[in-house]
Amino acid sequence: MKSYRILVAAFLAAAASLGCDRDTDLANDPPPRPSAAVVVQPAPSPAYPGPLVQLHGTPQEIGAEHAQALDNKIQTLHHKYLDVYIGDGAKRFVALGAAKMFESYFLPEHLTEIDALAKHESMDEREAVLAQCFLDLSPMGVACSTITLPASASPDHVARFGRNLEFSSLGVADKYSTVFVYKPVGRFKFASIGWPGMIGVLSGMNEHGLCLANMEVPRGVRLPTAMPYTLLYRTVLERCKTVSEAIDLIEKTPRQTANNLMLMDATGDRAVLEITPDAVTVRRTADDQPLISTNHQRGADCDTPGRCWRYDRLHQEGNAEFGHIGVPQLETLLARVSPGKPTLQSMIFEPSTRVIYLSTGANAAHGAFHRLDLKPDFD
Repeated sequence: MKSYRILVAAFLAAAASLGCDRDTDLANDPPPRPSAAVVVQPAPSPAYPGPLVQLHGTPQEIGAEHAQALDNKIQTLHHKYLDVYIGDGAKRFVALGAAKMFESYFLPEHLTEIDALAKHESMDEREAVLAQCFLDLSPMGVACSTITLPASASPDHVARFGRNLEFSSLGVADKYSTVFVYKPVGRFKFASIGWPGMIGVLSGMNEHGLCLANMEVPRGVRLPTAMPYTLLYRTVLERCKTVSEAIDLIEKTPRQTANNLMLMDATGDRAVLEITPDAVTVRRTADDQPLISTNHQRGADCDTPGRCWRYDRLHQEGNAEFGHIGVPQLETLLARVSPGKPTLQSMIFEPSTRVIYLSTGANAAHGAFHRLDLKPDFD
C-alpha cells in the first residue's frame, strides 16, 4: 500500500494540470466593459419546471433510486463530460488510483449509496467514486460569486443568499443541472442543485433553512487524506441546523481541499468559511452590510478593493442599494457579476421561507429565474 501511495503521489505531481485544458482561469478576468444596466421586471417568478428528483430511504434505496431516475443522463455525463474532463493515459491512471484511495475517507452511508448507484449503472465502483472526488484532484479555473443579505437589506424584510456557480461546461454540463430532494433515513432532509451521478453538494438548503454554497480557490494537488469536499458539505446539510453548528462540524472534521464556503441559516445568521486542510477562518460583517465571497481568501478583511472585480462590484452595489434589494434587484446584481456562458447555475436562497429562485443553463444569471418552494417537500 505504501508503494502504491508513492506511485500515485508521483503521478499527481506530474499531472498537476488535471482538467486544466478546460478553460482559462476566470477568477482574475478583468470586469466587462460598462454596458446598459440589466433590467429585471418585478413580476412574480414562474414556478420551477424541473427536473426535480426525490430520493428517499436508506443509502441503498437512495443510490438505486438515483440510478433508476437518471440512468441515461448519468451515462451521458460520465462519457461526454467526466471522461473528457479527466483525460486519458497517465491522468486517468492517477484519477482512478486517487478515487480508490478516497474510498476509505467516505462516510459509510455515502459509500453504500455510491455502491448502489454503481451497481444499478453496471459501473466500476471507482468510476462512480471518481465523480465525487474529481474536483478535489483538479486545480481550478472558475469564477463563482456569493452574497448574503440580512432582512434589513430588502423592502419585504426577507433575508436572502445569492449565488452564481461558474464552471467549465464542455458543451455538456450546462444542459443537465438537476434539483435533488433527499429524504434520508435518520438524517435531515435537504435539497441540492447538482448533476446526475454526483451525490455531494455544491449548493443546497436543508429542512431547517441552513444554506450553503462553495467557491473554488487556488490550490495545489494533494494525496487523499479526508473525504471529498462535496461530501463534507452534504454532511453539513444532513447534520446541522444553524451556521454555528456547521462551523463547529467543519472545524472538527478533517478537510481535503481548500475552498471558500458561504453559509446562512433561517435566523439570518451568515458567515464565510475560508477553508484549508490546516485551518478554517471565519469571516463575518456588520448587520447592516452585505457579506460577500468570491474565489480569494482574504481573512477578516471585508472591504479592501482590488483583488477581484466581482467582489468589488458586489460590495459597492450591495452597500449602495442596501434596503432596496428584493428578488428582482438581486437577480440583476448576480447578472452584473456573471462572466457569461460559464455561469451554469444562478440562484437565490430564502432560508426563512425555504424558497429557491433558480436559473440554469449556459449564461444562467441572464436567464429566467424560477421559484421553487421546498416547504411541501420538507414538511
